Amino acid sequence: MARLDSTLFQSLLDSARQIAISLPKNPKFDAVAAALALKLSLDQSGKPASVVCPDPMTVEFHRLVGADVVATGVGSKNLVITFPGQTENVDKVSYNIENGILQLVITPKTGTTGLDPKKLQFTAGGAGADLAILIGGADFPDAKQFRLDGDNLSEAVTLLLTELRLPINPDAASNLLQGLEVASNNFTSISVTADTFEAAANLLRHGARRASNLATAEEFPAGSIPAEAPPADPEPDWYEPKIYRGTSTS
Repeated sequence: MARLDSTLFQSLLDSARQIAISLPKNPKFDAVAAALALKLSLDQSGKPASVVCPDPMTVEFHRLVGADVVATGVGSKNLVITFPGQTENVDKVSYNIENGILQLVITPKTGTTGLDPKKLQFTAGGAGADLAILIGGADFPDAKQFRLDGDNLSEAVTLLLTELRLPINPDAASNLLQGLEVASNNFTSISVTADTFEAAANLLRHGARRASNLATAEEFPAGSIPAEAPPADPEPDWYEPKIYRGTSTS
């Protein structure tokens, strides 16, 4: 698959203050794995990011680390105070804190009647992010954008993080390895290349844990896992408790 433009990504990352990793509707497992791993890496590197998706995370995604923090939208944390029809009366805006209480001070221009507090409006505003990383055909308005598309998004993110020497902790590596395995159909897809195996090896070196599809006894309540099936016409003692005695020699 084509490599991502790591130089462009680094330049966008350097100037970003708020990062949103955006997933499309009904995202594929590989896309979610790549998004969550990228968030973990950016968080660790001092560039906190949020992951957003129009659809809630379904059960299949909850084996990925961080699936529980995916939001359905990015809301701004800014509080915007507006003064409709009174802008010309404002001289300056300042603030001070007294006894732990924040006070905004609006100083009117000399010769004006001042501001009418009844006309104040309080809204949430401002951009939710100044850099949007768009994964798998997602969209995000009003932000610089870096698009991440491909057949194996987890492979692409692995190569990107490795090239830029961004951190890959065991949780991020585990997410990426799971996404890589799913996208490549356990390395049997015709799109698998030497880079795919190199990415997998790199993730294992970073502590990736492989997901197991085998059920364990801990996942089921006591008695729910069937034991040996009885014979068609069992002897009466078949249902009796079995006692095993060890022997020893001297």
